[in-house]
Amino acid sequence: MSHNVNAPYDVHVAYGPVFELLSSLHTFICRKAYKKTDLSSGWAEQVRGTLSPSLSALVGSMEINADWKVIYGFVCMLSDQGGIEEVVDRLESQTLPELKQQASAYGIPLSDDIENLRKLALQLLSGWNEEYFRHVDTRILSGLKLEAERRKREKNVYDSMEWVDRITNGFRFEPSAGLTQVLLVPQYHFQPMNIIYQFGSLLLCHYSAGVYVQEDDFLSPQEYRMIRSLGEKSRLKILKYLYQSQSPRTFIEIVRHLQLSKGITHDHIFKLRAAGFIHAHFDGETLLGYSARLAAVDEMHGSILGYMERI
Repeated sequence: MSHNVNAPYDVHVAYGPVFELLSSLHTFICRKAYKKTDLSSGWAEQVRGTLSPSLSALVGSMEINADWKVIYGFVCMLSDQGGIEEVVDRLESQTLPELKQQASAYGIPLSDDIENLRKLALQLLSGWNEEYFRHVDTRILSGLKLEAERRKREKNVYDSMEWVDRITNGFRFEPSAGLTQVLLVPQYHFQPMNIIYQFGSLLLCHYSAGVYVQEDDFLSPQEYRMIRSLGEKSRLKILKYLYQSQSPRTFIEIVRHLQLSKGITHDHIFKLRAAGFIHAHFDGETLLGYSARLAAVDEMHGSILGYMERI
């Protein structure tokens, strides 16, 4: 098991509306994940009905692939330029040599299609911001800002590995060659999942912020997810297997232990991971394996007691 020690890279928490614009667009493009998000496929259908035919067709043609990673990188590279409009203006005003030089320095994988990707990025960002993102509930954005500020105040309380674990609900970014900075960005739209991209020496992780705008006197979606995730025998077996293992286990090792199909095992692991009961160990963007995260047991216990004591 990994121990809580200071990581050999710098860790920072950052937030800006342009990051959540990216997260919301990623969520809409990632069609296979609709049923796994807290927003569900109903959100996507509702949004699609408000888009112009041209933007709907453009976004509908997108995939979560290498081109999308480049577009993502463009925006992250310019995220310190200000708000969404400023980032778009900066992306548009750069000469092609300037864009190539900055993208190369940032670690964005360049292709011969960089100019067309820039044009595509401008269409996507401007259109999505105008037709969807600028209408987003302001409570979402203010909640994300408050979450980032709260996490920054914790930075000197915990060592860096434990801080990352608490923020991401179980991620372990293992030291790897060339990795010098991890940037954690709270996000709402893709909850309870995460978006991880590495650009050169920077690893960017959008983590589930636990921000919800629905009024509810019951448990939060995350608290309820924790309780539900353990109500299945195979998931308890996975948790026990990881707890009794001396080191992280790969997905294939878990499949062999459970003797279930890969699809069913993947679903069980996803539910445990989303609930925070297992650590996910990464080398950059590459998932190495899983280990038990016992802190979630105490968290669930506290949530249930807190609910019962609520007046």
